[in-house]
Amino acid sequence: MSKNITLNIETELYQRLEAHFRDDEQGLNNFIIESVRKHLSEILTDPLPSEKDDLENYLKKGSSGSRTYGIKGQGW
Repeated sequence: MSKNITLNIETELYQRLEAHFRDDEQGLNNFIIESVRKHLSEILTDPLPSEKDDLENYLKKGSSGSRTYGIKGQGW
């Protein structure tokens, strides 16, 4: 699942990106995503969890006899 984000950047940086990518919006998008991924991998030691891992961890938090467990789609 992808999300949108709005960036406010310095005028000079914007002009440099615009000059390099011109009308290639997809190329600019890919560049920004890869730059953020690279920077995050350098500063974060824990890998980003996948959506499946998040769901599994969420479901494991509720005990199998509780109402909250049923609300989470398990049990009743």
